[in-house]
Amino acid sequence: MKLESAKENQIYKIFAHVRSFFIKFIAIILFIILWEVLSIVGVFDPNFISSPTNIIITAWQLIIHGMIIEDILYTLIRVIIGISLAILIAIPLGFLLGGYFKKIEESLNPFFILLEQFNPLTLFHLLILVTIINELSTVIIIYWAAQWPILNNTVTGAKNVNPTYVKVAKATKLDKFDIFWKVQLRSSLSNIFSGIRLGILSGFLMAFGVEMMGMTTGKGLGYFIMNSQMNGEVSFIWAGIFIMTLLSLLITLSINQIEKYLCKN
Repeated sequence: MKLESAKENQIYKIFAHVRSFFIKFIAIILFIILWEVLSIVGVFDPNFISSPTNIIITAWQLIIHGMIIEDILYTLIRVIIGISLAILIAIPLGFLLGGYFKKIEESLNPFFILLEQFNPLTLFHLLILVTIINELSTVIIIYWAAQWPILNNTVTGAKNVNPTYVKVAKATKLDKFDIFWKVQLRSSLSNIFSGIRLGILSGFLMAFGVEMMGMTTGKGLGYFIMNSQMNGEVSFIWAGIFIMTLLSLLITLSINQIEKYLCKN
């Protein structure tokens, strides 16, 4: 009886997980099913819009035959370096502007608001003239786009730290570093990670834009998509878009797992 009860509980847990998954992703599932059905009945012209199954099959074939691996690596490396730079620079700067140094905040805030308005793509050609290295210019553009959501969310998180927590920490005679590390930084983690997720999206958009401009070394998913468009390979275009979206999603999910780990410990 106990064995049967344990099996029933296990089956119930599996069913609960499956039901939870479908409830969470029902809109996406229905969207993909509708897209597939409309493609099958001929509502969508395959010369312009590929079906979801065709996109997945094409993407898989491109990967297993090594036709897109190098482009994926180029885009991924560019984005990771650019976002990493944004995290390393924007988070400390966000705490400086978050109220811990009032005079610095008052002096730099208007300047950074002005800088934020510059469109990164308009700066690309200027950066090439300055750096003379296309890859470095691409990384800087990605960094530039990714840093602002991270910076702004860090500033918001730093300003919204509950002052009571800081007072309690001071009362327990923690030094300034411990107060920052254990109280101020931990209290701001939710905002910081929200900024990082937005930064990832901005970083991929900039990588896509710069690569499509053809101003990189001729490698990258954006360049692959542009080249496929010029050759009239519609399925390749959709496969490239799918792979870039999947990369962005995987990095974002990884960031979510890091956030959960840090918030638990």
